[in-house]
Amino acid sequence: MPSLAKAYIAIIAAVATAVLIVVAYRWNPENLGRFVLFFALAMVASAMKIRLPGFKTTISINFLFILISIALFSFGETVLIGLGGALVQSLWKTQQRPRPVQVLFNAACLTVCTATAFWASHSIPPMLRLNSLAAMMIPGACVYLVLNTGLVSLVISLAEGCSLRELWSSCYEWTFPYFLVGAAVAGLASAAGHGTNWGVTLLVVPTMYFVYIYYRMHIVRAVLESISSVSRENEALLAGASQGR
Repeated sequence: MPSLAKAYIAIIAAVATAVLIVVAYRWNPENLGRFVLFFALAMVASAMKIRLPGFKTTISINFLFILISIALFSFGETVLIGLGGALVQSLWKTQQRPRPVQVLFNAACLTVCTATAFWASHSIPPMLRLNSLAAMMIPGACVYLVLNTGLVSLVISLAEGCSLRELWSSCYEWTFPYFLVGAAVAGLASAAGHGTNWGVTLLVVPTMYFVYIYYRMHIVRAVLESISSVSRENEALLAGASQGR
């Protein structure tokens, strides 16, 4: 791995460590039982992951629980949900054993993204004198999506020498529709949770499971179509070469 990539990973890990120190210092859950239940559901969601075409990384529906927790839980609880989700996503049923540096970066990246999204959600609306759930959710969702895709694309670019612009564009293109639907569901679930209607909030689990299945099928179909297109092009080239002889 290039030295620049190692330095970048070290910086992200250092920032994540600082965030976790703050979490430990300010840890004060309002309702531990509710948090444990939500944390367990978030870990299950983290195991529902999809590998993005062209990337050695995955996305899961854990981001949905991160967005909901931004609205319903404290800073420390939200960060722990992000960190735990990253570890499950990195270690659970992987195609090949991940290297420690990969697990470290994934955990640090999601910790930083979650903390920054929480800060954006709770800091930007008061600056603009806005006081609504939508005003809180939108900045957090936008910051999380842009930062997460950006940090992942940058580490791949540094490690493999690829174009950052192309990587980020491709990553954003694949994740945006999935994230958009998830953010909308998270907003509805958060609104229900603010009304203490946790039964409605937990309906997000089967809802996002069907979204996950649909998006997984969409990616598989897109990959198969790409393979089929390449095969047709190769066949055409072979046919042209045969005719030229």
